[in-house]
Amino acid sequence: MCGHVSVFFKRKTDKVTIDMLKSGLDAIFHRGPDDTGIEAFDDALLGFSRLSIIDLANGHQPFKKLGHTMIFNGEIYNYQTIKKDLVSQGYTFETTSDTEVLLTSYLAYGEKCVEKLRGMFTFLIYDETNHKMFGAADHFGIKPLYYTENEDFVAFSSEYKALLPLLETRTVDETALQSYLSFQFVPMGKTMLKEIKKVPVGHYFCFEDQELTFTRYYLPTYEQAPVSKEDILAIMENSVQAHMIADVEVGTFLSGGIDSTIIATIASRLKPGIKSFTVGFDVEGYNEIEVAKKTAEALGIENYAHIITQQEYIEALPDIVSKLDDPMADPSAPGIYFLSQEARKHVKVVMSGEGSDEFFGGYNIYKEYLSVKPMWHLPKPLRSLIHAIAQKLPDIKGKSYLLRATSPLSSRYIGNAKIFENEQVAKVMKHYDPDYTYQKVIKPLYDHCEKMGYDYVTTMQFIDMNTWLQGDILIKGDKMSMAHSIELRVPFLDKEVMAVASRLSLNQKINKNNTKVLLREAFDGVIPQHMVEKKKLGFPTPIRVWLKKDLGKVVRQTIEEAQVDAYINKDYILHLLDEHIADHKDYSRKIWTVFMFCLWHQITVEQKEIVFH
Repeated sequence: MCGHVSVFFKRKTDKVTIDMLKSGLDAIFHRGPDDTGIEAFDDALLGFSRLSIIDLANGHQPFKKLGHTMIFNGEIYNYQTIKKDLVSQGYTFETTSDTEVLLTSYLAYGEKCVEKLRGMFTFLIYDETNHKMFGAADHFGIKPLYYTENEDFVAFSSEYKALLPLLETRTVDETALQSYLSFQFVPMGKTMLKEIKKVPVGHYFCFEDQELTFTRYYLPTYEQAPVSKEDILAIMENSVQAHMIADVEVGTFLSGGIDSTIIATIASRLKPGIKSFTVGFDVEGYNEIEVAKKTAEALGIENYAHIITQQEYIEALPDIVSKLDDPMADPSAPGIYFLSQEARKHVKVVMSGEGSDEFFGGYNIYKEYLSVKPMWHLPKPLRSLIHAIAQKLPDIKGKSYLLRATSPLSSRYIGNAKIFENEQVAKVMKHYDPDYTYQKVIKPLYDHCEKMGYDYVTTMQFIDMNTWLQGDILIKGDKMSMAHSIELRVPFLDKEVMAVASRLSLNQKINKNNTKVLLREAFDGVIPQHMVEKKKLGFPTPIRVWLKKDLGKVVRQTIEEAQVDAYINKDYILHLLDEHIADHKDYSRKIWTVFMFCLWHQITVEQKEIVFH
């Protein structure tokens, strides 16, 4: 895994220098501490920091071939197959790296090269003769890419902190903040800074004749067709094997869940004795280390575990927020930070189970369909009447069910997590825009699902893939692993796995007892038996407990001192903190969301050096 920064000029300017590019590379040195390279052209600058994984001796970048120069972050898992096809066409190779294969595939196939790729990637290719740039982001958003554009240039980077030296201003995007308060991350291509955007997932892009254009080449689709347990077992074995290709040692994360257990089980068969890594917290009910160790023992593999204390969690927060770029209110992100820190002591590459829930129907919220289904058979006027009555009920048992069962999914579901409702966001923000609700933000996604005729659960999966997975799961996976110069690979998030998972029927995803029904059946008798029917817990983090202790003091001080009064009603949030500490109600996630924005603002906008003791 690596990091890159590039600038493509629209006109000559002294606003961007090689020293600025070097400053950007320095800011993301953690992504590639093994090697650095810079290439300067009359109308382009390309910089690269390398983490050496494949062809350790010859993988230097920027990589040049036949008048083209490329920078590439990621891995192409089918590069050997692509290389054979290219050799048969007469192309020759000087290295054994996937980097040269990727560039050569562009020379051979042009923009259609992306259709042949299986992997995780962002790359940019500069055509030195025609002064044209071509680039792409991978199918699912495993590798992020950011860009900024003005009248003088367009610039790209693997992390947006590398673009900050190029900016004249750092302006909070209040519409992004409004979305963040509900989603717990900034969704749909924006960042918290007006000046920086995300390259859209599954798109390739060109910069030519001073114009930047984006084209979608991949969009997940669902169409039910026969899928067997054997199909799932075979494609997962194939994917894990592909994801273990490396010239350095590969390990695996191992939590108390079925997804990482599946990865570890397959990997242990391919490489007996593979190292596994686990973290937990020193709070009762927030530690699955014993479950993970039981799994590791059953598989006959090593397990290295680390227990995270409240104090080290607090002390790491400034570095975590800095490495994340944008604020993210997922309290499990620090867990992955410490998990990666532990793994880096032993290996350079790790595998993890992200993507399984979105592909195979793993979130418990998907079972909601089975409970609300009876209401959906009622005439619409009757449902509307029940909904109106339920709204007037006091907070009694059953009210929440009636409201959910009688309201459209599109009016309330924005992905696997929702922090503040719109009316609550209006209380938090000084300048709330009633025309920019979370329903409006994701309306294009629901319109697509309706056009495709997706059922209730498939619609939820599609929403999650385009919000929660892209904006939270994969961002924290990439940024928290790269914070410790370790490459994170996700075998579930593979286009060939998706080709199988997209055919699953509803009853192969959920039933009244569990989720990921066919996936569990496929690995029954393969993974350790104690994991087959284990319910999903996520990655529990004890901020609810710690906010009543030392962490709460840090949070209060940060909210009070951050210069965000133009955006946030601090009194409202501090009142929620007081209520939480007094045990009146659990407001931990809401408090955490605002706290992370405040800490981000101090670090990124105010440019303060923050140290917590």
